[in-house]
Amino acid sequence: HGAMFAAFGIASIALAQPVTMRSTPRHSPVIAMAGFGAPKPAPKTLEEVVRGFGNRLPADPSVTACACGSGELYADCCRPYHVGDQQTETPEAALRARWTAFAYRLPIYIINSTDKSNSEYMSDKIKWAKKLSKTSMFDTFDFSASKLGVGEVETGDTPDEVFMQNVFSLQPKSPMGAAPIKMYERTRFVQRKAGWMFASGAVSSEAPGLKNRDAMKSEADVAALAKDVAYAEKLVGGKAAS
Repeated sequence: HGAMFAAFGIASIALAQPVTMRSTPRHSPVIAMAGFGAPKPAPKTLEEVVRGFGNRLPADPSVTACACGSGELYADCCRPYHVGDQQTETPEAALRARWTAFAYRLPIYIINSTDKSNSEYMSDKIKWAKKLSKTSMFDTFDFSASKLGVGEVETGDTPDEVFMQNVFSLQPKSPMGAAPIKMYERTRFVQRKAGWMFASGAVSSEAPGLKNRDAMKSEADVAALAKDVAYAEKLVGGKAAS
């Protein structure tokens, strides 16, 4: 509330000052420029652009369990990473924070937690955010019914590199009664000044007919997998019935 009162205080002080009317010179630059129309609006910031995407944030983080499945409240778990109050001090914290960022639709955190070595990294963050919002925020899945399985940490070639074999269970929103899609990701994290960052991940699935599938990089890939899983399961079910 301090910031709010400070703002009102400044406004009150400004309004309390005596107003002095001054005449404008005949050839004032202000008048001379008036004929050129209003100045162009400043380009939107990344935050302003992302605000228009919408999110899935809980109404009250202090009473909502974190989507990462830790059992802690969102306010005490992943939110400090999302708002920049804390750095990811472990690879597991980085994994959980990114999962929750996808669950709550927070593309800025996905961008800020991705290492520059990642093949999807883009220097134009507004363009990147738009791409994420359009194709990679997993809008066709119900995160309240999805689960994150945290794997063991394996040391890489240097102390600043680790790998984790994680398990994701994503619940499609449709069709009604669809089985969750279980996927495995060998995730690579690297430690930087800003904490542990996502470097790369190779995703696969053991669902019927999907072994040895190429690694998936976007929601479109996962959506295609969901259709293939449903089709393969139908075939498997039909053979079993016959």
